[in-house]
Amino acid sequence: MNRHIILIALLCLLAGAMFAQATELPAEPLQQVVPDSLQLQREKEIKSEYDFSDTNSLEEVARKLLVADFDRWKSYLGLEPENTKLNDLSLTKLGITPYRALLAKQYSDFGFTELSPLHEVAASLNMPIKKLKQMMGLPDPVSRRWDGTSLQAMDFTPQMIEKLHQEFTADSLSYGASITMVGMLTVFLALLVTSLVISQLIHLNRKPKPRQADITISAKGKLQSASPTLNQNVIVAAITALHIHRQSIEDRRRLVLTFRRTPTNQWRASAVLSMPNREMSTKRR
Repeated sequence: MNRHIILIALLCLLAGAMFAQATELPAEPLQQVVPDSLQLQREKEIKSEYDFSDTNSLEEVARKLLVADFDRWKSYLGLEPENTKLNDLSLTKLGITPYRALLAKQYSDFGFTELSPLHEVAASLNMPIKKLKQMMGLPDPVSRRWDGTSLQAMDFTPQMIEKLHQEFTADSLSYGASITMVGMLTVFLALLVTSLVISQLIHLNRKPKPRQADITISAKGKLQSASPTLNQNVIVAAITALHIHRQSIEDRRRLVLTFRRTPTNQWRASAVLSMPNREMSTKRR
């Protein structure tokens, strides 16, 4: 009994931990490893594009990046959203680089970043990865060699992917209808081929055609027709065998008639024969 209680308690703790982990906001930008050379290059591009550096305060950076959900963005940076004292601190004091701030902004807006691999982007958008690769214009969309490649390595930005996703959503009805039609036609053709195969199976067990007799003899034992390839001796032997068979049948019939007894009725015979019961039934005078 104690073992069952302990096991149930452990399962409850495990389920609670999984639920808490599932409800936590993902911190993908914090876990991504960026080479120093790439980080320096991207920080220069960010400074020239958004006009901020690591000396700006957190609130100023959010305003420069046009962050829509400030608390969500702070949570992706690993900061406490309710702590307003952090808003006036610079990125340097908070230990946050400009590139990391940009990645957090991309993740809060799109659910992925420019460093996310293609398969994670497709899963985040609930979009078929093959269709995404086709819309991106990648060669050989069926191949999986692009699935682990990041958007940055393919010269794509999250904004470009979001635009492709909007086009896919606009055409999702026609895309779903085409997939449905292809599936229905495939099933119909498969059923048609199956029915044709089943209908032809009857020919596998077809009965052989009856073989025409080489010799035809009438009831009186006369030859009616014979194959021209047959030898005359064969015809004579067949007729002889037929006559012998008929003769043996006649002999058996005569033998049966000879040994068969005529049935008698004992009640009728009792009127003719002298039966002792008649004497016993006579009245004495």
